[in-house]
Amino acid sequence: MNYPDKSAIETRPLSTTSSDSTDDDSILLNKLMDWLHTAETSTSESDWRIYAEESYDFYAGRQDTDEVIAILESQNRSASVYNEIKPKIDMLIGLAAQNRKAPLVFPVETNDAGLAEIANGAFKHFRRTSRMARNEIECFEHMTKSGRALLHFYISGDDPFNPEIKSKRIHGRDFWLDPFSVEYDMSDARFLFVDKYFTKEDIECYFPDVSPDEMAQLSTDNPNNPSFYSQERDLYRITECWYRVVEKVYWVMNPLTKRSESLSEEQYKAFKKQIKDGLTLPDGREFKKDDFPAMEKLRKTVHYAIFSNTKIIEKGPSPYKHGEFPYVLFGAFKDDNENRWFGAIEVMKDPQRGINVMRRQLQYLLQTAPKGIFMHESGAVLDIEKYEQRSSEPNFHMELAPNALAQGRVKFSTQPQISPVYAQLIGLDTQMMKDASGIQDSLLGIQTSSREPGVTVRMRQETGLAVLFVLFDNYREARLQAGRQLLSLIQQYITDAQLIRIEGEEGAKLIQINTQRDPNAPGFNDISVGKYDLVVDEALENQTMRMAVMQMLTEYSQNNPGTIPPDLILEYSDLPISAINKVREYTKMMLEREERVKMAATQAEQQKNADSAAIERMGLDVKMQIAELNAAVNLLIAQMNEAKDREKVDKTTQNKKEVEVIKQFAKTRNEEGE
Repeated sequence: MNYPDKSAIETRPLSTTSSDSTDDDSILLNKLMDWLHTAETSTSESDWRIYAEESYDFYAGRQDTDEVIAILESQNRSASVYNEIKPKIDMLIGLAAQNRKAPLVFPVETNDAGLAEIANGAFKHFRRTSRMARNEIECFEHMTKSGRALLHFYISGDDPFNPEIKSKRIHGRDFWLDPFSVEYDMSDARFLFVDKYFTKEDIECYFPDVSPDEMAQLSTDNPNNPSFYSQERDLYRITECWYRVVEKVYWVMNPLTKRSESLSEEQYKAFKKQIKDGLTLPDGREFKKDDFPAMEKLRKTVHYAIFSNTKIIEKGPSPYKHGEFPYVLFGAFKDDNENRWFGAIEVMKDPQRGINVMRRQLQYLLQTAPKGIFMHESGAVLDIEKYEQRSSEPNFHMELAPNALAQGRVKFSTQPQISPVYAQLIGLDTQMMKDASGIQDSLLGIQTSSREPGVTVRMRQETGLAVLFVLFDNYREARLQAGRQLLSLIQQYITDAQLIRIEGEEGAKLIQINTQRDPNAPGFNDISVGKYDLVVDEALENQTMRMAVMQMLTEYSQNNPGTIPPDLILEYSDLPISAINKVREYTKMMLEREERVKMAATQAEQQKNADSAAIERMGLDVKMQIAELNAAVNLLIAQMNEAKDREKVDKTTQNKKEVEVIKQFAKTRNEEGE
């Protein structure tokens, strides 16, 4: 069954090609109807729908057929369901959500690192706006349950002046795949049909050239052909088909993008005319040639057609340059004999049925098994009414007639034992579900032993994940293909200059894309020109190896300082180019700072030595001055002492002279007195 919700059919590709030839449309319609009939009647598609419907019922708890329910009701037994499947499927979905890795754009050439970082910002932006991450998880949910789902990328035509890249999940029952296609990426598929159901009013609104009454009448008159009208729901079917056609293409080297491109014959003629008239290159030069050679090749090209059982509504070559169906297949496990996808629920159905049967039987036996019977002769129990009313009380005691026990007139019959084989079978079925699905208790977070080492638990979890390798590897491959398609759409349709909000080391910031398209000019940011590969899990493995090398270089550098240049360590890190440049700038700044500190220390040491020499010279000068002063003082003291000695001698001489004078004077007086 198909839901009447949004579909890719509502949003048509921007570039469409219509044909005025009714004969061509009739031939194409007959071919499409034959392909669709082949797909609908194939074993892979018809059986998938049967098993997928049952898988969805098992997940939802509807695990019994109508016949089983009728038998249980006739026996007055409850149709209890002990759903062990739902928590295990929910765990797988949660595990995929927890370990989800966003794809990144990596440059093939080192000089594209800056451009790849800009492309990563744009890639992350459009993943968010297209709800790609959410749709990937929804696809994983349905591939786990039923085995398959599709992720569809398309260009929204709601605003013709501003096309938007969008994505949506396509349920497995809403598409029909080529039954002979075996490649996971559908590269070998001849066709892919996607259904959409509309009401009569919607048909008249969206497709005014299509007659709903004619569609219903033709479906009724030709029951062997694919039906395009559902009487139960009163809905009309419109189908979109993507198919491959072998055509001649012309490979040219585009002078604008400097990349090789394949053109149809009409496109090649228009391209040659444009080159002949003159083409302006991004650097402003004019490119003009009378003849522009090309290489002719045969290649499968993708076409599409939207049709009903009455007419071709729209047709044309695929407008997308990635050359694939704009749908990405998410498949879980594959039955190679039937070429049919199936999910994780399929391998758990039989153990789940066994659990339900055994537990119901065990519950039934517990409810219907005879209880222990109290047997006694008449008169052996003195108060039989008291026994009947109060025997269930915990402190009840019963009084018997004398010698009733000794004479064996009272006896209890034991309750029959239920065979332990039921519990054993339930345990076997439960373990079988875990072994078949790979979902052990450790993955569910159930503690199996209180003393089990953490290493043992981790090894058990890794073993369980190894059983799920096919499931998660297919999920990785699908995300890888989806990432490539999204990047191709970004390069093809986001041609105008745009501001993209990205997250950087400095928080949210805005960058510009497609404002500078000349590779020789600074600020080149044309994301439609750079060459880069998209890697998902392989990038993580590569990153692990590079990080290991970087760790070894770092440890060697720490043990042997100065032996490993910092730039060599940065080359083995997977940091964005802007972060690497910031680290280099910071390292350069720190080296310059260390150099300045060393120079300042050297100058300070030299100045210190000069100051010490000057101080030493000053000390010597002071000592010399002190010595000179001491010598001068000593000389002065000597002179002063000499002067004092002379003065003393002179004074003595003077005193002697005065004494002589006095003596002479006294003698003279004496003589005169006489």
